[in-house]
Amino acid sequence: MRGLTLIEILLVMALVVVISAGGIAGLSQLQAVFKLRGAADEIRAALQLGRELAIANKDQETYQISLAFGIVILRSNAGEIVRYMSPAGITYSPSSFGWGFTPLTGQLTGCPLPCQLTLTSGENVELVIFQTNGIVN
Repeated sequence: MRGLTLIEILLVMALVVVISAGGIAGLSQLQAVFKLRGAADEIRAALQLGRELAIANKDQETYQISLAFGIVILRSNAGEIVRYMSPAGITYSPSSFGWGFTPLTGQLTGCPLPCQLTLTSGENVELVIFQTNGIVN
């Protein structure tokens, strides 16, 4: 019976290390994409919630959504409803905004429709678009 030589074992170990390193690099890129998509989904959800609250506005409250320093806040005149702090490394265009929602229609004010927010992280880009019919893409 013949066993493996030291060179064969070292070659197999080197091959495992190379394959693992390639997988780790791919996973870090994938993680950045998911982080960016998650941030865009959180902002879409806040926009949609603000629209729905404005449409169902039985208390005559006003609703606004704002972005400053990577923090998105949905508030009414009664107080803060949702706060989302985006992960580090994501940039926005525009870098800050303050938009409102028209009561009963939910139309976004303060931004020409269709209104677009661009999120960027490295080479990855994600768009949040608010259409004239109130749908958030």
